Amino acid sequence: MAAALLVVLGLVLSIESGSGAGSNITTSKLIVDSKTRLTCTLDSSDTAILGHRWTKGDKVLQEDSEPDLTTQYEVDTHESAGQYFCTFLSEPTGRTAGVNVEGPPKVKAVKKSEHATEGETVVLACKSESFPPVTDWLWYKINDNGVQIFNNASQNKVVMSSETKTELHIQNLDLEADPGKYACNGTNAEGTDQAIITLRVLVLVTIIFIYEKRRKPDEVLDDEDTGSAPLKSSGHMNDKDKNVRQRNSN
Repeated sequence: MAAALLVVLGLVLSIESGSGAGSNITTSKLIVDSKTRLTCTLDSSDTAILGHRWTKGDKVLQEDSEPDLTTQYEVDTHESAGQYFCTFLSEPTGRTAGVNVEGPPKVKAVKKSEHATEGETVVLACKSESFPPVTDWLWYKINDNGVQIFNNASQNKVVMSSETKTELHIQNLDLEADPGKYACNGTNAEGTDQAIITLRVLVLVTIIFIYEKRRKPDEVLDDEDTGSAPLKSSGHMNDKDKNVRQRNSN
């Protein structure tokens, strides 16, 4: 009885009010086992409900074509932190309300590994859609003897950050100093999290092919190979030799 009462109280205390075009949307959050259940309820509608859509950031999480005045979405509790929006689809415009789920950030690398050529510029990026949003971003490189923290005063490295995303720009990549593992760390009022990105620096190699024509032992050289025109016999010389042989025979 007491446990059931606590669940009901928890549900009531988490109720938030949203508004749409001429109607109210009531939102609630409830933890059920390892899931967090988000609920939006529209008190009334003068137009037909064509469906519902749940979004987080620019990503559509769930969409249906049910006509109900209530819609729900469940998410894993350990990944639930963030700002969600439920939309009741109708004509001419839908009605939307936000549901904020507090929690530590979930930092994710945009790409877990990057590679670029020596001398180029590369951008490492991480993002987080947590609520409350990230207030402090930190970049550092993991070395054998510790960590190397970067800021905008670091040589050839520039950090650019917003509430939902951070980027580390590494200019004029160095083959010896820059390859390795980089960490992006995000912190909000609920906690902290980080992601790891591996950077590989490649060497640009130029290969020159040298072609040499080789003659086979039984191959007859053409005019270009010999460097001179072939010898030709003279028809006059042959006739003269023939006449000399005829006189000698007489």
